[in-house]
Amino acid sequence: MLIALVITSAATTAAVVAVNYIINVKLATAKRVRVHTAIATSGPVNFLVLGADEAAEDDLSDTMWVIRVDPARRTALVVSFPRDLWVNIPGHGEAKINASNNGGPQLVIDTMKADFGIPINHYVQVDYPAFKDVVNAIGTVPVYIPYPARDDIAGFYSPIAGCKQFTGYDALQYVRSRTLSYYSPTQGTWLSADAVPDIDRIARQQDFVRQLGTLALAKSRDNPLTANEIADRVLEHLTVDSGLSRDDVLTLVDTFVGINPNDTHHVRFQTMPSAEGPNQNGQSVLYLSDPGASAMVASLGGTGIGANPSAPSPGGAPTAGATGSTTVTTAPPSAAVHASISNTAALGPPAPRAAPC
Repeated sequence: MLIALVITSAATTAAVVAVNYIINVKLATAKRVRVHTAIATSGPVNFLVLGADEAAEDDLSDTMWVIRVDPARRTALVVSFPRDLWVNIPGHGEAKINASNNGGPQLVIDTMKADFGIPINHYVQVDYPAFKDVVNAIGTVPVYIPYPARDDIAGFYSPIAGCKQFTGYDALQYVRSRTLSYYSPTQGTWLSADAVPDIDRIARQQDFVRQLGTLALAKSRDNPLTANEIADRVLEHLTVDSGLSRDDVLTLVDTFVGINPNDTHHVRFQTMPSAEGPNQNGQSVLYLSDPGASAMVASLGGTGIGANPSAPSPGGAPTAGATGSTTVTTAPPSAAVHASISNTAALGPPAPRAAPC
């Protein structure tokens, strides 16, 4: 989800400024947090991006990304970590990975290092309301809804399927949705939309992010005033590490500006491979799936999954620490941006998907 805001920040900064002085002025308005990060080299750089929901009653991060930017190749790999992924949180024991944010940004960084060996060079947190403000600055964003949809908890409702133009309010509720339902006209009732809610929500977010990133780039180039408004709206909800500098912003600018976010060769969206398995203390959790998980960790510069309790043992059986007898199945890395749909037989054919969706 949050890569759209990073793309937007990079794109709008490039559109608004012509000199480094202005970049420094814009960056100076962002909130700062002190964390210990890996020293960046001349090679690829890892940005940890967290999404925070101000409506939540705790500090759990709702969305977690690692963006690996390769300045030399001008490519970026964006990997989403499911919030329900079962990991070892340093000093706290086994829990869902989003619980690491209860200990603050440093503990999230330390968890990435301890469980996956992934070095984090920079930290970025964006509050969910930024979505609403950025979409409103652009105008609307087209989103494909295959069936009439609703999520009473998130406050999302789309009674008509097809290509919808989302306002900022619609977008905010859509990306928050974890309990989405589709309407079945044959059964006259609402049915669960997702096979695995955590994973399918990520897929919907990635789909939305591509649309938002593409529009942000286009609108920013066409209208410097719109670009400036988008940049300001992002910065209102942005927290970054104290070491993030103008040069780091320029690294993002050089990577993303001029690149179509829909071009999967330059900007790749992936989800850390995982699968459902045994519950933990009554919680439904996800476990890493190999060999895909190990390969993806390596692609982020990680050294391996080590003693992560989420790692399945050879043959796909649960590892020590897991309870129950459910087998952890292997899932390939997610390359698709469209969520799988549950209850397809009862829902019938989806609405036609036409441009601009």
